[in-house]
Amino acid sequence: MNTTHASARFLFPLLLAVVGCSDDGDKSDTDTGDAVEVGGEPSEGVSADPALSCSEDAGVVVATPDTYPTHIEWGFDRYAEVLAPNGGAIKIFAATEVTDEMVMRARNVLRFFLTDVPGSTYGVDKSEVANQMASNGATLMLPGGAHEEGEEPPFDAQPLFQDEMTVEGGEWYMTNDWNHRDATFEEIFHLVHDMGIGTYMPGALPDYQAALKAEALASLEDGRWGIPIDPGVDEWIDELAEEDSLAQEYIASVIDSYYGYWGAFDEPGGMWGVYIAQNREEIADKDPQGKALLEAFLPPMANYEARLSSGFEGIFEMSFNAGLPYTHKSQYLVQVTLTGMNDSSVTGNASDNLLRGNPANNTLDGGEGQDTVIYCHPQEAYTFLSDGPSLIVQGPDGSDTLLNVERVYFADGTVDISDLASSD
Repeated sequence: MNTTHASARFLFPLLLAVVGCSDDGDKSDTDTGDAVEVGGEPSEGVSADPALSCSEDAGVVVATPDTYPTHIEWGFDRYAEVLAPNGGAIKIFAATEVTDEMVMRARNVLRFFLTDVPGSTYGVDKSEVANQMASNGATLMLPGGAHEEGEEPPFDAQPLFQDEMTVEGGEWYMTNDWNHRDATFEEIFHLVHDMGIGTYMPGALPDYQAALKAEALASLEDGRWGIPIDPGVDEWIDELAEEDSLAQEYIASVIDSYYGYWGAFDEPGGMWGVYIAQNREEIADKDPQGKALLEAFLPPMANYEARLSSGFEGIFEMSFNAGLPYTHKSQYLVQVTLTGMNDSSVTGNASDNLLRGNPANNTLDGGEGQDTVIYCHPQEAYTFLSDGPSLIVQGPDGSDTLLNVERVYFADGTVDISDLASSD
């Protein structure tokens, strides 16, 4: 496996645009066949067990084992993994410059892509996708700095560079810093696609790959994708066709726009304008085929745990607000955790949110939906005080004000908030 694909990048006027890094190497021809009918109404997906948030506060990102001396020599000093049902590990190696917060986020996004989606065409049971990834040796590497052609670390791994990652609540995420365009969804899905769904490596979903490739070719024909906003685009598309990577790059463009990562872009379209649709509404109107293919495998909501940057301070909004451009992305989150020590707040959306504060004083507002606030100690460690429509919870996690919350998770069980309010 060689995933340092240099040809998936091209120069736009005044800007080096990082468009993709799908795998290179000896790829077998894939017969596109007939497009497979996909669609239906997938559910939001399965949210994480609240206990998982507490258990993963420590011990997830560790020192790179001595059994990987070459990785350590190249500066990959930390390691994490996602275990497939067959017991095999999907490995993640992080360079010194990459923060633990970035590693945790990359791991959570990878796990999100591998979470089952009830009601979908291809994502109902992703166990074989994960098993195939582990069997194929799927590895994600997080090098420091920015990508430089020909200077990639010499490992069979999908690269996601430090300067192309953001963390929810961090400056690059909150300001939609295009000099640090978040390529996390794109690059990690390339790994899932090539190593699990299957392109040039054996995969678990050949019919899905055939449908993706057929639609990528169709999108080039009718102008939905591969839009030549710069002369380099045509050259890039030719290289992708030669490498049999069209499917990977097309669906990655759809994914980024679908989950809001181009909503705040000040030019038309997604992926720097190479893709016709900038947001989910435009995808439904301009590329319904791409929307159906995405929803055949992924849920409408990005239901991984978004652990906000430890430096975040203020109110993190999970509903779309035109005055807060980052909410193009955060509107699709379901689970948000405050980290660090700053007094901060989270306001949820219409989904069934899982919210968790930090050790400071927080306001956690669930908004609509059936929302749960997470505490990692037994219920007896906390005291409760009703204050009008809110409940004040005091304990090891500071003093929190809960609004529009229906349930509270404790280490010894989940309780309806009405029961807590009546016991103060």
